[in-house]
Amino acid sequence: METVIIVLTSMYLVIMAVIDRKRKEIPVIPGVIVLFFVIMAQLIKGDKWSMWLPGIAVGLLLYIISKLSRGSIGEGDALVYMITGAAIGFFRNFELLVLSLFLASIAGAFLMLTKGVGRKHAMPFVPFTAVAYGVVMML
Repeated sequence: METVIIVLTSMYLVIMAVIDRKRKEIPVIPGVIVLFFVIMAQLIKGDKWSMWLPGIAVGLLLYIISKLSRGSIGEGDALVYMITGAAIGFFRNFELLVLSLFLASIAGAFLMLTKGVGRKHAMPFVPFTAVAYGVVMML
C-alpha cells in the first residue's frame, strides 16, 4: 500500500507540475480527490493517524500564509503540501518544503542574473516540489 501512496502522489505532482508551468494555477478538484485517496490508502494500510495527519499541517500553514499574503503563495500550492503531508508525514513534508524553496531560490537567482527579472516575478512552484519529492523519496 505504501507503493500505491508514493506512485499516486508522484503522478499527481508530475501532472500538477506541468499544469502549473503552463497555466500558473493548480486545479482544486483533482487535488481534493487525490487527498481523499491518499488518506483512504493510509487508513487501509493501518498507519495510525498520528503518523500522517500532522503532515497535512504543513499545507494548512501554507494556506494560512496564502490568505495573509493575499495570494503570494497560491492556495493550490498549499493543497499540494496537504497531499504530500498525508503521504509522507510531517518531518519529511517539511524537508520537502525546505528543499523545494531552496531549488526555487536557485532558479530565481539564476533568472534574476540572466534574464533580469525582478523580485516580484511569479514562478510556478510545483515543478520544484515534484523534483524535491523525488529527492526526498530517494533519501
